[in-house]
Amino acid sequence: MLIDYRFSNFRSFKEMTSLSMIAGRQTTLNDNLIREYDLRVVPSAVIYGANASGKSNIIMSLAVMKDIVLSGSLEANISNLKNLELYPFAYQESEKPMSFEIDFIYGGKRLEFGFEVEVSTFKKDTRRIVSEFLTYIDKSDQKTNIYTREKDKIQINKDKKALNIIEFDEKLLKQFEKKINENIDESELFLSRAFKSTISNELADMVLDFFKEKLVVVSDFTLKKTNLTFSLEDSPKKDFFAWNKILDGFVKNADFGPQGIAFKSNKSEDKESSSMELVSIYKYHDENIVIPAELMESRGTLKLVDFAIPFEKLFKSGGVFVLDEFDAAIHPELIKGILALFNDSDLNKAGAQLIFTTHNPIYLNNKIFRRDQIRFVEKDTDSYESVIYSLADFGAEEVRNDHNYLINYFKGNYGALPFIDFSKLLNQNSSEGDENGQL
Repeated sequence: MLIDYRFSNFRSFKEMTSLSMIAGRQTTLNDNLIREYDLRVVPSAVIYGANASGKSNIIMSLAVMKDIVLSGSLEANISNLKNLELYPFAYQESEKPMSFEIDFIYGGKRLEFGFEVEVSTFKKDTRRIVSEFLTYIDKSDQKTNIYTREKDKIQINKDKKALNIIEFDEKLLKQFEKKINENIDESELFLSRAFKSTISNELADMVLDFFKEKLVVVSDFTLKKTNLTFSLEDSPKKDFFAWNKILDGFVKNADFGPQGIAFKSNKSEDKESSSMELVSIYKYHDENIVIPAELMESRGTLKLVDFAIPFEKLFKSGGVFVLDEFDAAIHPELIKGILALFNDSDLNKAGAQLIFTTHNPIYLNNKIFRRDQIRFVEKDTDSYESVIYSLADFGAEEVRNDHNYLINYFKGNYGALPFIDFSKLLNQNSSEGDENGQL
């Protein structure tokens, strides 16, 4: 479960920015909340903002953090550096490190992990990890630091509580710490390398498994052309049948049409390798007509199919979906139906969470979202800096539960609304045309 995600100096965001899922004090829609670890957490959040306001940068920053954590090294991405979008805030007087921090619950433990990357603006050959930390947080909100890193020096906490958490002997730890500091690599995360292999495989795996198994991030950074064919070697037969069962239920309940959608096994000519292809199945008289899905299905249908497989797993076991423009090409009623699942604590028993950006104002509804679930991103026209804020930040007097959020948004009461005036552009083009005509 995601508690809070924080980052700074990433693209249009300069200062430390928080995407907190901790619920506010309001009492409406309390049944929406997830209650775990003595916390009240919102199960979903929607992010609004004008084009180029920076809302996609929030999602992208988390995708970048996930990529670095799972690779364990900045060097691991050298062959594909163009995809590791480490661009700091460009409009600043001095260069500062880029910061990523996450607070989450996994395996019954609450952990906080973060690191800073030193990077030169628009230069990909100057990158190094300059700080890193791991912290354990108990149910009384007391923090126990496990280790800290400042450039090439690692300091592991040796007090009794920390030693109990990592289950390590103090004398032995001192010996390991000395050797670790002699071999620290500025391009590698301590967590993914030496901490995992020599100090606490259990704690390291909690962080790594959360990112790998419980966090699905889809943004321009992660999104490639929809890959509807994949290797059987990576897809055991049990998954093949399970996925088709999931797709069948998803297609029927989402009212995609009379056709079926399923994975079909294709064997190559050499019969030594196989692949699975997503197909649409249409009944014609007594025959099944099988056609590649990418030729027949809409972009929205394919997008929901991509969502269906991880959705089944994460919704039942608990996980976090973070999606940029999730509702693009998908009917709002389908999105509202999915949101209803996340926001119903009786159905969402595993505490799954959904965070997405959108331009569609239909979700600005106090029957769908609490005030603390609605976020806005706005970019300052002078500093070019993006900021994020919540509808709850306006206070109960300014935003009452009986207000129409959608109408007030278009009145400009909440900001994060584009100012559109194309008349100047038309007048400019008209003037230029007149001048050209006189020449």
